[in-house]
Amino acid sequence: MVAASSNHAGDYYERLIWASRLEMVTPEMPPRSDNWYGWAKAAYELLGFVFATGKVDGRKLEIVQWRIGAPRDDDLDRIEPGDIKTMHRALGAYLSRRDQVQEAIRMVEADPIADEHGVPFLIVYGISGNTHRFWSIANARQKIGYAPEDDSQVNFADRIAAIARAARR
Repeated sequence: MVAASSNHAGDYYERLIWASRLEMVTPEMPPRSDNWYGWAKAAYELLGFVFATGKVDGRKLEIVQWRIGAPRDDDLDRIEPGDIKTMHRALGAYLSRRDQVQEAIRMVEADPIADEHGVPFLIVYGISGNTHRFWSIANARQKIGYAPEDDSQVNFADRIAAIARAARR
């Protein structure tokens, strides 16, 4: 089963990222949210783990929780000229349509995803292969064979240049 979770299950870590106290958030880190929406997403990720262990009905259900980033092409259009931090966040969270489709297919068609304890449970971040990423997609590459084709830095180079130029003024 693939469940559409959200990057908001780990919102608290972003505070640490933007304060330069943490470099990268990994799916293996415990869910930590500082808002009700993220808390709800984290709660059903944990519920998915219960079903993956087989304790509910004796049958282990394969669960992939997909922490979707920003599957939009217009986020940079809403950034104020010179707002580098907001731009970095938008670029790091970007998920292209092509990569979204590929990752969804890979999750459904993945070989068994059981961990070292035999629990078929996996959390992956849904982002493209962004140079500006702050969420790790290493486990998606390794466990489901995800090979993103897009990078927000390349896709939006012109918009990035305009925002960055304004920061210098």
